[in-house]
Amino acid sequence: MAKSKYEYVRDFEQANDPKLLPDSYIVVRVDGQCFHRFSTLHEFLKPNDKRCLDLMNKSAVHVMRTFYPNIILAYGQSDEYSFVIRRLAYFFNRRSNKITSLITSAFTSAFVYYWPQYFHSDQNKSLTFRPKSEYNVQVPKTVKDWKSIPLRYPPSFDGRAILYPNERTLKDYLRWRQVDCHINNLYNTTFYALTGEYTRYIQKSEELFDLFIGDPTEPTTGQVYFSHKDATNKLSGTSSSDKNEILFTDYSVNYNNELEQFRKGTVWVLNPPISDQLDQIRLLTLEPKMNLSKTKLKKSNKFEEEFNQLDPIKQETYFSKFHCDIIGDSFWEKFGQLLQL
Repeated sequence: MAKSKYEYVRDFEQANDPKLLPDSYIVVRVDGQCFHRFSTLHEFLKPNDKRCLDLMNKSAVHVMRTFYPNIILAYGQSDEYSFVIRRLAYFFNRRSNKITSLITSAFTSAFVYYWPQYFHSDQNKSLTFRPKSEYNVQVPKTVKDWKSIPLRYPPSFDGRAILYPNERTLKDYLRWRQVDCHINNLYNTTFYALTGEYTRYIQKSEELFDLFIGDPTEPTTGQVYFSHKDATNKLSGTSSSDKNEILFTDYSVNYNNELEQFRKGTVWVLNPPISDQLDQIRLLTLEPKMNLSKTKLKKSNKFEEEFNQLDPIKQETYFSKFHCDIIGDSFWEKFGQLLQL
């Protein structure tokens, strides 16, 4: 940048862009802004629209590819995604505003870019609508063309960066988000069963699903549907066991048979196909980049450049996706080495 007498104004910019503490985990959480309105206008299926959740997952792995190898893990549920940045990462000099804005904008742009892949019928072949005869329902008018929904206005996401000083607090943060996923999903599943808007997904194979949509105007014999207000009142003060009982007894829904993606959320982990790849990352980051010699820094840049030369499909093989429990120890016993990077 050319020097001039006006250059002093940069001091104000730097004063408002703090650097995040070194040797600690950075989590950037991206949240949908006014997403209730967005989901209503785009006629999302209730209680979970798999198209949107899959689109969120695609956007998340795009972010992980973009900033490889700095994001070691990501966890998403509902309209949010949390990205865990390596403890020793020093990208963008750990500038809080820079990191947060870039991750949030990368996620948002990917969400818009990949929208047709999940919401246009000629591209999304993974879901098949089948009205279930024993429900005695007709296809609701609002979802007759549910597989082809144009993006009616640009979505927005907000982002924030949080520091976690050690493994225990980082793990507890991720556990907290998964507990939140379970509580909210159980409530929403019960709520939309009560209103007759519940959507049931039946998994046929790893990537193919049938789905059945209820219609509150055509109740099955013996089942009673409620208005949103009455359903809210009915669920007020209920426990998890109460909600499970309502689902199973009144609507023949076994919550344990709901897709794990809905009940547990989605975890992406850095898991390169080359066996020694994590060791290479570890060797490059034994010390922050600010302290690396020119030789080591050149190796670090080359390492990232080699990845960037791969096509996106190949890049995605460096990350593994799971719908699993992260509250217990088994997940961390398998992937705990990522927290050392």
